[in-house]
Amino acid sequence: MTTRYLEDFKVGEVMETAPVTLHADDIIEFAQLYDPQAFHTDPEAAKTGPYGGLIASGLQTIAVAFGQFIRLGHIVESSLGGPAADDVEWPAPVRPDAELNTTVEVLEVRPSKSKPDRGVLRVQFNMAAGDTIVVRFVSTFFLLRRPAA
Repeated sequence: MTTRYLEDFKVGEVMETAPVTLHADDIIEFAQLYDPQAFHTDPEAAKTGPYGGLIASGLQTIAVAFGQFIRLGHIVESSLGGPAADDVEWPAPVRPDAELNTTVEVLEVRPSKSKPDRGVLRVQFNMAAGDTIVVRFVSTFFLLRRPAA
């Protein structure tokens, strides 16, 4: 995919990422490092826990959705990072072996007033397992504007 610059994005545009499946081993490995709670790390203990079984860490779902968007290649060369992630929601848990599909909708495209070579891209991530949304969040990126020819 060719790099896209700030002005290449349009409000309302929706991008779809490749699907991802998190297996029990993926969930446990991530959780042991970053979110070591029994319902993420111990399948046996998770059976009697609040979710009735092993579930992925919400932090893992954000990381997976974000990574899948970056892998689309749209902003690999134009991204300057970002200052914020907002409005994070986990409406439903992610179970092992669920196929996860992420869409990314452009909410805002705004040139910088102080730095004419860049601007702000705000997008909303929606990750679903089947028809059920499992994570939703908004991310803000600083993107380069298209270089002058």
